[in-house]
Amino acid sequence: MLGESIGPVLRDLAHAGLVAPRFADDDWAGADDRASCMMWGADGSGSGLAVARGAALAERVADAADQVQEWVIEDQLWGSGRTNWPPCPSHPDNHPLQAAVVGAGAVWTCPADRSVVRPVGEP
Repeated sequence: MLGESIGPVLRDLAHAGLVAPRFADDDWAGADDRASCMMWGADGSGSGLAVARGAALAERVADAADQVQEWVIEDQLWGSGRTNWPPCPSHPDNHPLQAAVVGAGAVWTCPADRSVVRPVGEP
């Protein structure tokens, strides 16, 4: 369940040349309705990731993308001068894209005008 939820955003990381976190099987959420794991950075810092077991795949992908995005910004981009991954093509200096569910798919959207930019996991 976690693999199919995380897979698309990992493709986005690879396409951007960013390093993916190391994932560790850890049920830190301790809830029957949530699947969870830990994301670990090279410096040893960790962050939890959890998705709802009963949610549709698109909802789990968007939720995982949001959590991985936060990890990337804090772990790799903070202090580099560029904290907008993935960058919004319409506003590249203002904000990153935002993961959302539109129709039946997980997509990256512009948070300013809510336009759909592309599906999560597709360049």
